[in-house]
Amino acid sequence: MSGQTLTDRIAAAQYQLTGSDMARAVCKATTHEVMAPKKKHLEYLVSATNTTNVNIPQMADTLFERATNASWVVVFKALVTTHHMCVHGNERFIQYLASRTSLFNLSNFIDKTGSHGKNKHTKSWQSEPIVKFLCQFCADKFQ
Repeated sequence: MSGQTLTDRIAAAQYQLTGSDMARAVCKATTHEVMAPKKKHLEYLVSATNTTNVNIPQMADTLFERATNASWVVVFKALVTTHHMCVHGNERFIQYLASRTSLFNLSNFIDKTGSHGKNKHTKSWQSEPIVKFLCQFCADKFQ
């Protein structure tokens, strides 16, 4: 947990206390750390889509909630996680996303955190087009 922000740690602890392992995994996969989502969290989420008692709408909505974060890192990781789930997850996840395409509209996304990760030379304006492109890519998959 060395690179996670205090906000990430608190959110993960809250989900753990409420017993929502799925929401905790989404939170852990979409931290503010400038690195790819951890494989163990992605694998947990993919396996959860194949479980009959998992709430697919809740899972997707938790990812969408993370995609509305003010930090480009969290938004980018939420989109990467969503794409990974579409490629490797159960068809039910894809079907749910296809019914909610308006949630991928991040065309007005602006990084409001001013944080650019450990590389201070990366400007948020450089990251915003990448986030918007990935968002459009995901949206196009469901049209």
